[in-house]
Amino acid sequence: MLRPFFSVGLVAVLFLILFLILKNGIYISSMHFGGLKIERLYLKLNNKFSLDIGRLDVIELVKPKPHRKPPTVDAIVRYIRYSMWGMDYFERLTIHEIDIKPKIKAHVFFDGHRYEFVFPNYLSGQFYLREQERRELHLNIAYLNVEPYYVRLVGRATYHRRTQQLNFNVEVSPTRVPNIKESHLRVFMQGLTDFQAIALKLNSNSIKHIDFLKPYFKPDKHQGLQKWLFENIAFSGFQIKDARIALNFKEKHILQTLQKNLSVQAVVQNARVFYNPKLPPILAKEVDLEFKDGQLTITPKHINYQNMRLEGSQVVMDHFGPTLRLVAGIKNAPSLAFSPVQNILKAYDITLPLEHFKPAIGADILLTMQFVPHAKPLVFVQGSVDVEAGGFALYGVPLHTQNAQVFLDISPMSKMIYINTTHTRYKNMADIDSRITLDFTHKNLTSQATINKIQINTNQAINNSPFETRRTSLPKAPPVLHLSTLPNLIAKGVDTLAFKNKIRQIVQAQNAEVFSQDVIYATQENLPNLSFDLDFSKEGKTTFQVKELEIEGEIDQGYGLHLKNLAKLVPISPLARYFAVKRGALKVTTKDLKEFKFFGTNLDIDLPLYRNDGRRFRSFSLLGTFGDRGLEFFTPDRAVMGRIKGGEKILFVNDINFNVDAFLKAKMPAIKELLASSGKKPTKEQIKDETIFIKAKQRYEKEHNIPPNRLIIQAKNAVITFKGFPFALENILVRMRDGRLKADASYRHASLALDMAHGQLRIKAHNFSGDYLNMVLQTITTKNLIQGGLYTLIGGYKDNVFSGELKLQNTTIKNFKVLQNMINLINTIPSLIVFRNPRLGANGYEISKGKVVFGINSDYLGLEHIQLTGTTLDVDGNGIVELSKRTIDMSLNIATIKGFANVINKIPILSYLILGGDGKISTHVSLSGSLDNPKANVTLAKDILQAPFRILRRIFTPIDIIIDEIRKGMQDEPTRVPKKPTLHNP
Repeated sequence: MLRPFFSVGLVAVLFLILFLILKNGIYISSMHFGGLKIERLYLKLNNKFSLDIGRLDVIELVKPKPHRKPPTVDAIVRYIRYSMWGMDYFERLTIHEIDIKPKIKAHVFFDGHRYEFVFPNYLSGQFYLREQERRELHLNIAYLNVEPYYVRLVGRATYHRRTQQLNFNVEVSPTRVPNIKESHLRVFMQGLTDFQAIALKLNSNSIKHIDFLKPYFKPDKHQGLQKWLFENIAFSGFQIKDARIALNFKEKHILQTLQKNLSVQAVVQNARVFYNPKLPPILAKEVDLEFKDGQLTITPKHINYQNMRLEGSQVVMDHFGPTLRLVAGIKNAPSLAFSPVQNILKAYDITLPLEHFKPAIGADILLTMQFVPHAKPLVFVQGSVDVEAGGFALYGVPLHTQNAQVFLDISPMSKMIYINTTHTRYKNMADIDSRITLDFTHKNLTSQATINKIQINTNQAINNSPFETRRTSLPKAPPVLHLSTLPNLIAKGVDTLAFKNKIRQIVQAQNAEVFSQDVIYATQENLPNLSFDLDFSKEGKTTFQVKELEIEGEIDQGYGLHLKNLAKLVPISPLARYFAVKRGALKVTTKDLKEFKFFGTNLDIDLPLYRNDGRRFRSFSLLGTFGDRGLEFFTPDRAVMGRIKGGEKILFVNDINFNVDAFLKAKMPAIKELLASSGKKPTKEQIKDETIFIKAKQRYEKEHNIPPNRLIIQAKNAVITFKGFPFALENILVRMRDGRLKADASYRHASLALDMAHGQLRIKAHNFSGDYLNMVLQTITTKNLIQGGLYTLIGGYKDNVFSGELKLQNTTIKNFKVLQNMINLINTIPSLIVFRNPRLGANGYEISKGKVVFGINSDYLGLEHIQLTGTTLDVDGNGIVELSKRTIDMSLNIATIKGFANVINKIPILSYLILGGDGKISTHVSLSGSLDNPKANVTLAKDILQAPFRILRRIFTPIDIIIDEIRKGMQDEPTRVPKKPTLHNP
């Protein structure tokens, strides 16, 4: 029973001995405990312990070990709790030197009320402790510097032993860092903790910059985020209004929990945010910041960007850490500020091909920036831009749209812009609904268009006129010159001011005349949809194509357009149909959009032109240039060449044949329009007055160096086919000016002059040989009908009737069925055989001189007067030939005897003969029936009145009267010989 008492007594004696020893104090010079080394230790017990240590070496204890895990937050809290419990047993504690690392020496001091410690490069601080009766421990923090985090704390804390809770009220501020501007930030923090969880509430004063955050970033990490924070953000004031946090130290993922449970409300005054160094800042008078659920929301108020009101915009930041993400929702109420949006996209290497933007635009854009370590931020742009009605320029082309929407989908891997437009118009030439896709990654543009109207005219006045939904045409200008006013004007004199003013008025009107025809006219009916592809992936080169029309083009050092198949354009090209273009290809190139070169191949145009070998001039190639010097073109074989400059058009033709009959029957609208009658036919007097005026006008143009408005055609070695007869000509010169046409042609020694005005044609041909006429007549006979002689023709074409007078001399007609049948008739009449000249019929009919007055239309050839004087036979008469039936009806007086005095007694039947006053005896002969084999009959003199003369008068106006008028009109004109054509390469 005494053992327990003995044991308790022994322990009490030991404690007593220990107490007496501690009461007097213990000094130990040096001691070791594993990795812990202690020198000059002195421990004494009064009411509480007093401890003084000269040197404490913990280098081995704190040395990093590869497999040692860092202490958890819970372990750190326990260390703090145990430390506070332990501190409660000391009235004085001094450690003069604590060796943490070879060159780092710390210091700790506690005297029961004041606690100081210095851990170089880690911690330093000074506290005051006092204990109250309620077993509360009050801590007054004079300062606490956490050097690795550049933080200084000042404040008070109270530890309740009963509840084992610590509540505190501290002020946190950043410490001074060399080369970092001082921020004067003060964060006022209140909190409560039981060392297992903590609750904080804080706010701050207002600061003007955030440079104090720079030390928390390593120079080589998060450079994009650093640049954005410290260079792209500026403000006049920043203040944390309220922040709260609740944290459990036992959480495994303490940082994630901290972000999730942290709640912050802050405000920024007069913020300026630079999203890109190339752009001006976004301005906001006030910005509300809220951090909640791990996400920072930035809501600006009174925000604008270069006059763009951005109310409703917002910025969100989340995923704080190495992969911080920023999302900016940018909203812009409709405004006229387009250039800021364009500059924003350009700063991110997105160049919109838009200029001169006038319509109001509204935007709803989501800009995302993903910050990546050691790299530039990744930029994502999504959203839309709404464009109201207005004008703009796309790739330099001025457009107008009712409305448009631009959708942005931009990421580091893909940069796409989608543009939808409604009623996008280009002047008066186009009205389409388009769907455009711009791919800046692969650098191409694709477009699908719904055609409302496309009208491109050769007349710029139509192209540039105000837009009309219907097909636009300009009314024909009324004629400036009224023929009815000319008599009074001419009566005043051609040198009067009134006359000259009229000339100037006519010249101005003539120079203002423009050929007007739609190059393209397309609507929903003939071209519902159209696709357009553009590729700008190659540096300095852009290509495009229109698949439906087989059109390709490129923009490189110059510009090129290739119309691969003109047949695709014919359904929508009135101009192609106007000139009867059926198929072919055309390529146009230019370097400066001023001078153009073109090359057309396999052009199929239905023209009445033929090559010398008889082939139709249908499929051919054409090349040339057009620009400031006008239009110049030619075929590769130089068969056709031309030049158009201003109102002057010159065409050179070589070895090309022309069919007048086919030309007059051509279905080409251009030819039909050229041949169309003006309706009103002027009188002879009006034409005469007009001629006087035209001569005065042309003289005025020459005196004042005014370029004439005219067409000149020069041809060489051409065959002109008219009424089925080929007329070969060596040189041809055609001039069209002031509504008048003059043509001169030559063949060897023969010449041809032709004038035409108001649908009336005059012709004069000189010195054509019999061989030439045989060549002309080869279409109706293979035999030479004429031998030798010279022929002259004057005539006129009016109202589809050609009236003419043919003179001939020293020629012989042979192998002509009409003549042969007439000779056979003479041989069968016994009364005439006596008077027959033996030379008649042997070598044909020899004519010393003759004249034929005739008229011809589409159905008949009227021979009003045939007068032939021959060595053996004289003929005088008239007749008519029905061309469609090839029948003839002719009445002739044939003189077989010219000196009748010595033979009058030999005539047995006088009733068939007429004794003429000129000493001739004539026989009346009628020819009728088939033109190929007519019948010849002798008639009585009284039957001459029943000849076809009456038919001639019924079908033709008196031809001799017309011929007299033509002869009078041409008698003062000298014989015109055409200039030799000077073919050259334009």
